[in-house]
Amino acid sequence: MTWGKDSPVVVTTTNFVPGREIESVLGLVSGAEKLGRGGTNNVEEKAAESIDRLTAAVENIGADAVIDLRINPIQPSGQHGSDQNYSVFCYGTAVKLKTETF
Repeated sequence: MTWGKDSPVVVTTTNFVPGREIESVLGLVSGAEKLGRGGTNNVEEKAAESIDRLTAAVENIGADAVIDLRINPIQPSGQHGSDQNYSVFCYGTAVKLKTETF
């Protein structure tokens, strides 16, 4: 699966972008998407949609990449069972990359 495939933003789970230098850290960015009741249907699809939301936010602040991406399922607080709405929440650090020189 390719996340953010329509976006020029680099998204990585590492704390660096291979082969690139970080110029500045712009801050925390996040995205979320509801999974629906039971929390087991379409997890991969909803994770991709939450990352798409995150990359849209990153583009709006002028970042080139998101490092340290994390994806977490969220269960409603104090509620249990298959009739509850679950969500997928992703977050990472937006960064500006140094311009490549060849």
